[in-house]
Order: sequence, then C-alpha cells, then structure tokens
Amino acid sequence: MEINKKLKELRLAKALTLDNLASITGLSKGYLSKIERSSAPPPFSTLETIARGLEENVSDFFEKPAAKQSRNIDIVKKSVRDSFIRSGAGYSYRTLVNSSRNKYMSPFLIEIPSGETGNLKHDGEEFVYVISGELELIYEGESYQLSGGDCFYLDSRIKHKFINRSQTGVKLLAVNYNYRRF
Repeated sequence: MEINKKLKELRLAKALTLDNLASITGLSKGYLSKIERSSAPPPFSTLETIARGLEENVSDFFEKPAAKQSRNIDIVKKSVRDSFIRSGAGYSYRTLVNSSRNKYMSPFLIEIPSGETGNLKHDGEEFVYVISGELELIYEGESYQLSGGDCFYLDSRIKHKFINRSQTGVKLLAVNYNYRRF
C-alpha cells in the first residue's frame, strides 16, 4: 500500500501546492513534503488531518475493492487482509475493513511495541479493547493502567498516548467513530 504516493497524487489532482495544504491542515510545508517523499506512512492522526484538508475520507487510503459484496456488507477474509502499517508515532496499525467510505466507524488492529507512542490526537471518538499485554494510557494528565480484557472509550480530539513498559507487544482493537464525513 503506497499511502504517501496517494497523498501526493490527491494533492496534485486538486491543484494544491504544499503551501496550500500546509495552510489548510496546520501542518508545516516541510513535514508534508517529508511525508510525501517517505516510504513510511504518517501516524493515523496525521493521515486523518491531511485527508480532511484534501476533503477526502481517510478510508480512501486503505480502500480495496470488495469481491462481489452488497454495498451494505463488508467481509474481509484473513487471507487477503493487509499487513500492519508502521507509523512514525511508535505503533503499527491495520484496517479491518475493505472500505470505510460513508461509514462512521473505522475498526483497526493496533500493535504497540515496547516504549511509548507520540501524543495522538484526531477527530472523533474512540473505543479501544486491549486484546493482550499491559500498557499505560495517558489522557488529560491522568495515568490509567490497562491489561488484556480492559477497554476504554474517549474523546480522541484530546491528546493521548500509550506507554508499553513490557518487553512484549500490546495488541489493541480500536474502533474510531468520526462524525465528519465528506
């Protein structure tokens, strides 16, 4: 999946310069240029910001054609599911649907290796279920210790981050609800 290449193609198709997109998104021109030239995709929250600036749905960057399905159902067989995408914010993620277009929820699997993520912030609300491992959630200046079987729901417009102090990875099921649709 070439997310960065698709970002640049969409920007150019809309006749936007990096300066224009920087002005719209609040991200710096240099950072946007770095994202477009990189082979590593940006953090999901940054991808959401750019998609909004391009007036696109973030799911367009992950979308795959569904095989002979009604538009009312989306089945993803594990044999054709995408591999994890490593973000620059200290975690990896993979979408669990072929398309989120015209849907309000976006389900993802997230893997957090030992260490901590950067501060995350994106539109919408988020439900997260800890599948395995132990981690610390920092939200509104408070620390929450979580382990397999725990879950939380939060306003994802507020900065949050995860700290994994163990030597093993943590697996999360995250469902993002984004009430802004284009």
